[in-house]
Amino acid sequence: MNRIFCLLIALLPLMAAAQNWKSFSDTSISFTAKYPPDWVSKIKEEKRVFFTSPADGDQDNFRENVNIGVKSHPSYGVTVTVSDILPSVLESLASKINSFQKESERFFTWNNSEAAELVYTGVYEINGNSFTVRITQWFCFWNTKLYTATYTALKNASLHDEEARTLLLSIRFR
Repeated sequence: MNRIFCLLIALLPLMAAAQNWKSFSDTSISFTAKYPPDWVSKIKEEKRVFFTSPADGDQDNFRENVNIGVKSHPSYGVTVTVSDILPSVLESLASKINSFQKESERFFTWNNSEAAELVYTGVYEINGNSFTVRITQWFCFWNTKLYTATYTALKNASLHDEEARTLLLSIRFR
C-alpha cells in the first residue's frame, strides 16, 4: 500500500503537466497520443508521426523526438509475436548502426497487449554531424498491426526523458 501511495505522489506532477498537453488525432493514423505543448508534431512519409522537442538553447543542434509508425499485415500478432521479431530486429540494428550497443530488453503490457522495449546506443550521421544517441524503442502487435514507437535522445542527455515516457504511455491504438 505504501509503495502505491509513493508511486502516485511521484506521478502527480507528470499527470498534472500532461493535462495541458496537446492531443494528436488524425483519422488516417491508427493511434492517438498526447504530447507536450512546446513540442511539434509532423506526419511524414508512410504516415510516420514525429513529435519533436524544442531547442534546449542557442547551441542545441539536436532535437529529441518520439516517432511512431504503424504497419499492417494479417499475420501480425496472430502467427508472429513480439518475441519472434526481436532477434531479427537486433541483428538488423547491429548491422546498420555504427557502434551499436544493446543496453536492455524487456517485455511489458501496452494497450492491453504484449510489447517489447529495446534500449540501445549508437552513432548516427545527421547533416554531416556525428551524434551518439540512446534510443528507446517499443514494439507491439495489436489488431494485425505492428506499432513501433521510438524515442531518440543524445546518449548523455536526459532533459526530455520524462516527457517522452509520458508521451509513449499516452499512445492509444485504434
